[in-house]
Amino acid sequence: MKKYSLLIVMFTAIFLSACDEFLSEPPSKTSSLVPSTTEHLENLLNSYSSFSSEPNKDVILGSDDYGLLTDLFDNSNAIYNVTTAHYATWDVNYLPDDDRPYFPSEWKKIFNANLILENLGKVSGSEEEKASLKAEAHFIRAYSYFQMVNTYCLPYSQENMSELGLPVKASTSFEESGARVSLKETWDLILSDLEQALELDRDLKLKDGKYRSWRASTPAINAFAARAYLTMNDYTKAQAYAEAALADHNAMMDYNTDMRYSDIVSEETIDGELKRIWYPYTHDAQSDQTDRMEWKELYYYRFLTYGSWFYIPSPDLLDLYDHDYDLRYKYHIVEDYSYDRGMSISYPGYIFFHKDQIPSGPTVGEMLLVKAECQARTGKWNEALTTVNQLREKRMDNTASADVINLAASSQAEALTKILEERRRELPFTQRFFDVRRYNNNEDPADDVLMTRTFYPIGSSAIEGSQAPITYQLDKKSRKFARPLPNTDINTTEGVLEQNTY
Repeated sequence: MKKYSLLIVMFTAIFLSACDEFLSEPPSKTSSLVPSTTEHLENLLNSYSSFSSEPNKDVILGSDDYGLLTDLFDNSNAIYNVTTAHYATWDVNYLPDDDRPYFPSEWKKIFNANLILENLGKVSGSEEEKASLKAEAHFIRAYSYFQMVNTYCLPYSQENMSELGLPVKASTSFEESGARVSLKETWDLILSDLEQALELDRDLKLKDGKYRSWRASTPAINAFAARAYLTMNDYTKAQAYAEAALADHNAMMDYNTDMRYSDIVSEETIDGELKRIWYPYTHDAQSDQTDRMEWKELYYYRFLTYGSWFYIPSPDLLDLYDHDYDLRYKYHIVEDYSYDRGMSISYPGYIFFHKDQIPSGPTVGEMLLVKAECQARTGKWNEALTTVNQLREKRMDNTASADVINLAASSQAEALTKILEERRRELPFTQRFFDVRRYNNNEDPADDVLMTRTFYPIGSSAIEGSQAPITYQLDKKSRKFARPLPNTDINTTEGVLEQNTY
């Protein structure tokens, strides 16, 4: 009998567990439980924990926002394990054999979307309810395919359209092929799903005024469309969708009034001296999602998650912030955080929610940056500065002078550079890897980024800390921007699922 992908095996387990959530009778080998009402499908989508987490180490560790530093390793060689170092140096030899949790996690979401689409014609409920569920399922599928195509495939460009994309999973059928289609076909699927998702007409807020960002909404889908078209270097459409999202919802967190330090101060004793670590208040609640639910800038409830609990900001990223007046530095760059992680030297960590969650779903701040970038790239750079300064007004200390708060430029090129720097300050870790991919594949060579690391040699099972550091480099057009797929799935499909070539 032909072996099917581990994804298919996983899908079976997910289907049974999903059914168990909304049916009274537990699944068994002899019962074929299926959803029977639109309410059952709604309950599946209301399980926000099934969709929100993005444990994407390629994104977290693979950009120049992350610090892979010999000084930290010398102080504590436990701070980076060998797999972390492989991710951070864009390895393609050893990582395919690693457990790569992000690959199956997005397929789970796609399976759930397909489960909804397949059952809409079989369940009871109003046509309006079914139409909303259909649009939302297409949104979920488009979003997950977008995340994966930007992780495991070469960057969007006309020259790459015939390269490998992803398998098309448009159903829950075991018979559906696990073979990868072209990059063009993958993007065609994303855009087709996006068009159907845009038919949704739903507010971000519930009738009681509370946010419902864990479910799809009209502004969330418009914001995702803006992100997608920016990736495709279609600045006209990206700006239009960003403006549509902002027209529906533009509430922002003002870091002057809405942010504060936590009342809980961590204390660590280092070499006999008491060190106090100040966190933002969003650090405190690990299991309580209230702060995340009420983060009014968030269009869609997705979070980058990292089990090590240490987003190590690179010196390059730290230098981009105004340490005196940028309140993102004050609250998100936690000084002395390395003490919390068992080190005896001081180094900051990046904290947003608790220790491991950074909003990765589209936000109001991101939409202002998309709009500003598109304006700058299409020649309206003075308008672009006005747009980006709407963001800075909410992020910079309001006691600073106007020339500190507001960005200024004397040319289109200078304006674009400053806007892209602001984008990096606002969206560290979550968007930087994707951004570098598109910078290196658009028509403007001025924004290209060559990423390098200086670190110790790394073998299959150890970091060789006794040897001299070497330089690792990710070339601008490197095929390593398509991160390797897990060998477990490739082997299970007997090679039907192809690995990237390097």
